[in-house]
Order: sequence, then structure tokens, then C-alpha cells
Amino acid sequence: MSLSEMEKETVIQFDESTNLATVYTASWTVARTLKKAGYQPIRRTDGAWWFQIPVHAMCIQGDKETTTMC
Repeated sequence: MSLSEMEKETVIQFDESTNLATVYTASWTVARTLKKAGYQPIRRTDGAWWFQIPVHAMCIQGDKETTTMC
């Protein structure tokens, strides 16, 4: 079963107590981008990935929900 575009969500969670962000994604595109940036998933299930990345490695910019890895 294939996920709809709406179901291919990405959630970024971080707080000020640590310098790591947890990224959950059901998007192959986001997972591939994170892997190409050198991050390995800390957990994986069928169609979903969890990554931990340094908060300072994230840039959120633009009018659209666009995230780039700095």
C-alpha cells in the first residue's frame, strides 16, 4: 500500500535541553536527503525513519515548509 502525499509527513522535535533534534519522516525524499547529508537512521520501520541530528545543522527557511540541511 502506498502512502498519499498528505501521509508522507515529517516531524522535527527538539527542545532547549539538548543540542539534538529528532526527525521522524515517512517521506523517502526526506530520508534520502538526510542519508546523503551523512545521517543514519536511529530507528526504521516499514516506510518510516527516525534520525537524530544536531540542531545547528538545520535551517528552516522560506514561505513554504522548506527545510535544508546546512
